Amino acid sequence: MKKCRYCGKNSNSSYEFCSSECENNYRTSTKKDNHKLKYFIMGIIAGFLVMFYGILLNTSSIIGAGIMLMGIDITVFPFTTPETIEILGYQKSKIAGRISGLSLITVGIWFEFFL
Repeated sequence: MKKCRYCGKNSNSSYEFCSSECENNYRTSTKKDNHKLKYFIMGIIAGFLVMFYGILLNTSSIIGAGIMLMGIDITVFPFTTPETIEILGYQKSKIAGRISGLSLITVGIWFEFFL
């Protein structure tokens, strides 16, 4: 049974969406997201570089700051894989991406203050 690519509901047809409204919402959302992809990539790279600098200095607070930076980036720009979108739908995959970002922020805080 196929699922709608936008809302994740089960669909009896071989069509990717359960309604034309879901298709239109999916198209406009992905069009908006394409413009934000460069900021997402820059944020991940910046967080990785900060984390790598902390590893070179052997300072857990800087490592934690890098992890938190990546977590903030993923929370603000919750891009997920096409496989996740296929399983959950676009809307729920955004929620899953934000939960992952918040988890990274929590790990970063733990690194910064408790290690």
